[in-house]
Amino acid sequence: MTDQPLCVILDDFLEIEGWEHVWSALQFCDLHPVTRGAGAWKLDDGVPLGGEELVVAQDADPAGIEGDWAPVLAALLDEQEAIATLVAPEWDRVSARPYVYPQGSALSWHVDDSALFAGAFVYYAHPHWNAHWGGELALAAAAADWPIMGHRFASEAFSDLLLEEGHGQFVAPKPNRLVLLSGAAHQVLPVRRAAGDHVRASVSGFFLRPQEGSAGPVILAE
Repeated sequence: MTDQPLCVILDDFLEIEGWEHVWSALQFCDLHPVTRGAGAWKLDDGVPLGGEELVVAQDADPAGIEGDWAPVLAALLDEQEAIATLVAPEWDRVSARPYVYPQGSALSWHVDDSALFAGAFVYYAHPHWNAHWGGELALAAAAADWPIMGHRFASEAFSDLLLEEGHGQFVAPKPNRLVLLSGAAHQVLPVRRAAGDHVRASVSGFFLRPQEGSAGPVILAE
């Protein structure tokens, strides 16, 4: 255990115009299932949806960023002091892509790959949420240097690591909230049936470390 916080929370993150821009973009952008065969999603995580990724340079002019998720990235790059409190300094680009969780969907416990990512963020774009609808971000208070995730079917070893500490922190998906993350194990708890047709709509991404010998993700905006 260290004194570093598990996350940093920034509420009322976007001005109303930027928030409306992102929420409107989520109505029309291409979204595809991101379950079962990719990432940390497991067989019982339902059917979350994901969209296209936007990547910008660390030194990009926030006013010049374009695209559906530009308001989030522009505001994020203006928060260098907050980023520095949690995110490792070795990053040169930041990515953003939409994720939508309808009722019954979730994301299993995992650790982000520290060789690729200096940290991560999630921004909650939905206009309304009820605390009884679920979808909380759960973070485990546990040591670093864990494997990235449990195996898709055999998860007991990863479970044992989680249960050794057995406690942590939760963050509600409060509208217009941005959460900065470092290396803690985390999951998205299931969105409950009570949510009805309301979705947990987010824009999330990574602070990308420089990669030798690779151009890395294409920078779509400067």
